[in-house]
Amino acid sequence: MVRMNSLAVLFLGLCLAPLSFADEPAAIPPATTEQIQQSVDHAIVYLQTESADWLNTRKCAACHHAGMPFWALGEADRQGYTIDKKYLADKIESLLGSKDKLLSSKIFPNPADPPDPRPQGRGLNMGLPFLAVAARSLPSLEEGQKQGLKSIAEEIVQKQQPDASWEFFATLRRPPINESQTTDAAWIIMALEGEAGPDASESQRAALQKAIAWLDAAKPSDLHQDKALKVLLGARAGKPRETMQTTIDELLALQRADGGWSQTVPEPKSDAFATGQTLYVLSLVGYTAERPEIKRGIDFLVATQLPDGSWPMISRSTPDGSPGSSTLLTPINCAAASWATLGLARLAPKGP
Repeated sequence: MVRMNSLAVLFLGLCLAPLSFADEPAAIPPATTEQIQQSVDHAIVYLQTESADWLNTRKCAACHHAGMPFWALGEADRQGYTIDKKYLADKIESLLGSKDKLLSSKIFPNPADPPDPRPQGRGLNMGLPFLAVAARSLPSLEEGQKQGLKSIAEEIVQKQQPDASWEFFATLRRPPINESQTTDAAWIIMALEGEAGPDASESQRAALQKAIAWLDAAKPSDLHQDKALKVLLGARAGKPRETMQTTIDELLALQRADGGWSQTVPEPKSDAFATGQTLYVLSLVGYTAERPEIKRGIDFLVATQLPDGSWPMISRSTPDGSPGSSTLLTPINCAAASWATLGLARLAPKGP
C-alpha cells in the first residue's frame, strides 16, 4: 500500500511539474556582437522600406513613419552602419525644404484650407515636434530646411496654452506615440530646444522655459514612457547622471523576467518599443552593453526580431492605453523598430 501511494505521488508530480513552469519565459540565448549588428542592419532595411511605402502611399509625414525612422537612421549612420543617405536626405528635403513642402506634408496647418471643425483641430499636430527632433539629429541641414524648422517652432509657440501646456485630447490619443499630455510635452520641449540658438525669438525662449517648468511641476505618473523621456530630456540637457538616478533605478526595476520592458504596467509582455526606448536613454547616461541589465535587454531584442527586420507589437489604439483592436499595426511596428534601432545601434556601434 505504501508502494502504491509512493507511485501515485510520483505520477501526480510528473503530471503537475510542467504547469509550475508554464508562466516562466523561455531562456533567451546571449547575442554576439555580430548578431546585434546584423539585427540593426535588418532593422535599417525595414525602416527605409516601410517609411518610404507609407510616405508614398499615405502622403503624410506621421510621427511613426517620418520622425522616428529618420531619427533612427541618422543615429545608425553616426554609429557606423550603412544607410541609404540619399533616401534620408531626399525625404527631409521633401518635407522641410520649403514652406510649400512643409504644407504638403499634411502635418502643418495650411491657412488656405477650411478650418478643421474637430476638437483636435485646435491642438498641435504632434508630427511637427517629431519631425523637428529627427531633423535636428542629422549632421547638416539646408537653409530652406532650417527655415522649415523655424516655422514649426512658431506653430508650436502659437498653440501653447496659457498654463504653458499644449491641448491634449484624451479620447483621441494614440498610445504609445501620443500617450499623454506629459509625453507630448516632452517631445515639444525637445523640438523647441533644437531651435533655441542665438537667433531664437524671445517668444520661443519664453515658451520653452514655461514648458519645462510646467513639465517639472506635472503630477508624476506610472507610465513607463514618462520615466524614459524624463531621462532623455535630462541627458539632452547635459544633467549629471546622479540627478536622474532615482528615475533610472525605477526604469531598471521595471525590467521583465525575459530581459525586456513593457509600455504599460498591467501588460506583462515585453515589447520592442519600451525595450528599445529604455536601452537608448540608458545608453545616453553611460550604461553600456557590458552591464547585465542592458545585455539582457539587447538579447531580448535580437531574439524577438522578425525576419523582415521589424518586431511583433500589439495595438494600443484605445483611449485608456490598453490593448486595442486595430488591424493596422504598421504604425506601432515602425515606431517600435525605430526605438529598437536607436538602442541597439548606440550599444553595438560599427564605427568609432
